Amino acid sequence: MHLVPVALAMLAACVIVQSLGTLVMIHWIARVRQVFESRYVVRRVGLLLGLFMFIVLLHLIQIALWAGVFWRAGELSTLEKAAYFSITTYTTVGFGDVVLGPGWRVLAGIEGLTGIILVGWSTAFVFAIVNRMYEHWRQVHEVS
Repeated sequence: MHLVPVALAMLAACVIVQSLGTLVMIHWIARVRQVFESRYVVRRVGLLLGLFMFIVLLHLIQIALWAGVFWRAGELSTLEKAAYFSITTYTTVGFGDVVLGPGWRVLAGIEGLTGIILVGWSTAFVFAIVNRMYEHWRQVHEVS
């Protein structure tokens, strides 16, 4: 029961990071919207690559937050082990070679659930951008 506030705080921290990151991406996309209309594939690919790299960075920040909690609480002996555990848990790969003690295991499940939802959020965002690119391409290349 003493871990409920930790779980809620971590969930909130991850949603805040994801929200702020999404707002940054929206503002960035708005500033470079002419890339959507660019004839040059390299520019559009560059936009998607930048978007992808920023999204990965957002998720790595969230993973680092979880790893920090597990390490600072003494549940995992090294920061490297905590980072490894956190990345496999957040991404729901879950190899199972590193485990938490009783009570803390529930927090690992919450990290996995958080990761699923927030990776889904990122996927939806990228889909919206790619869909917008496709719709523009279709308008330009549609034969009447």
